[in-house]
Amino acid sequence: MKKLAGEFTLVTITAYLGFILIGLGGGLLGVAWPAMQIYFEQPIDAMAVILTVSTTGYLIASFGSGIVVSRLGYGRMFILALILIGCGWLGVALSHSWGMLIVITFIGSLGTALLDAGLNAYMAAHHSAREMNWLHACYGIGITISPLVMTAAVANAGWQYGYLVAAIAALLLLSLFVLSRKEWMPPVTASSTTGIAFSKRQVLIDTLRSPLIWLSVVLFLIYAGVESLPGHWGYSLFTEVRGMNVETAGFWVSFYWGSFTIGRLFFGAIMPKLSPIGMQRGCIAGTLLGGLLFWWNPSNTVGVIGLVILGFAQAPLFPLFVLNTPRMFGEARASYAIGFQLAGAGVGIALLPGIVGSLAATRTLVIMPPFLVVMVVVLIIISELLLYFTSGRMRQVAVQGAGD
Repeated sequence: MKKLAGEFTLVTITAYLGFILIGLGGGLLGVAWPAMQIYFEQPIDAMAVILTVSTTGYLIASFGSGIVVSRLGYGRMFILALILIGCGWLGVALSHSWGMLIVITFIGSLGTALLDAGLNAYMAAHHSAREMNWLHACYGIGITISPLVMTAAVANAGWQYGYLVAAIAALLLLSLFVLSRKEWMPPVTASSTTGIAFSKRQVLIDTLRSPLIWLSVVLFLIYAGVESLPGHWGYSLFTEVRGMNVETAGFWVSFYWGSFTIGRLFFGAIMPKLSPIGMQRGCIAGTLLGGLLFWWNPSNTVGVIGLVILGFAQAPLFPLFVLNTPRMFGEARASYAIGFQLAGAGVGIALLPGIVGSLAATRTLVIMPPFLVVMVVVLIIISELLLYFTSGRMRQVAVQGAGD
């Protein structure tokens, strides 16, 4: 399918704002939790309950997003997602019991997953690599703003107001999705790409039966876990193992995410000039280099340089993986496959840091950097296997795209 031109339209602006909103939600809980813990009279490790419930909702909606979009279309699915997100955050702000908080968190996570999976699938099918990278850069903008919003709320009014601000932002953005609902192109079907009539059920079954699609789900699981490891454990590693003071450690973990966002903006600007596969391989190699320096750490200076390289090199990988999905597996299966992949990413964000936490209980957090490097090596192997087995189809898509 021919990609749409890169000019800003109501659809692309709405999509970018949607990803800023997803990022905005991603950083609220970490800052709010100390105050929420006291308010709900819960132990500090009760955050794991919220994360588990949120991940469960995210997995369910991600896996089901292809079915939802096939029945509702993108425009109506995004409206549903924004309603769930806005009501979820408003409900969190108004919650007076632990049970109510858990239920509302689950509802909100369904909306986040539908918006995340739907926007990824739409942009992968209809827009360029540069626009996909900018879409994910918008997530970085949102997750950078998010702690500032919640910090101001906690300091001046209460954690509830941080979620209230986020809910208002979601409901305002809902108006844009309502205005643009007829502008979103319909989901691609097998019949529209091959001329042969296939039922939606057949496409779903075909997607579920593809071992390469499941291998790509593992790719997303490993990548998302690697990306999240420094964010979850970097601060504790620096302060407990490497002797940094808390202010310096906090700065470098924040700078990790900053280099990540800068990288997405940078690669988004130069992406049209580079081969997507070449960029993918180069950035995975850069991720390995950053991980090795982070592990080696002959001095803290070298360690944090590795951390910054790690963040910068990883920046375009997730959007590149998503962008390659319709090229590898076909546009008709892409909306289902991307939903599965994002579910895998959700598992990775919880699973890999959890494994490190368990290992650290007996070996200390010194285990985190070598574990990260091993996971990057696994990422390289899976990436190369996928490129090898789908190279013929990707060449065919490239030739067809050049002829459009």
